[in-house]
Amino acid sequence: MAKIQPKKNIHEETSSLKGTLIAVFIVGAFLVISWIAVFGLYLNRI
Repeated sequence: MAKIQPKKNIHEETSSLKGTLIAVFIVGAFLVISWIAVFGLYLNRI
């Protein structure tokens, strides 16, 4: 039978996913702030 080897890169994958999550939050926050700013400009002009 084949021996099952334990995963060795669990820590590396977790830190990589944390960086990805932070990047997604930053991009999402930028989009939300941009939409709010543009909507505010729209409301000021009408």
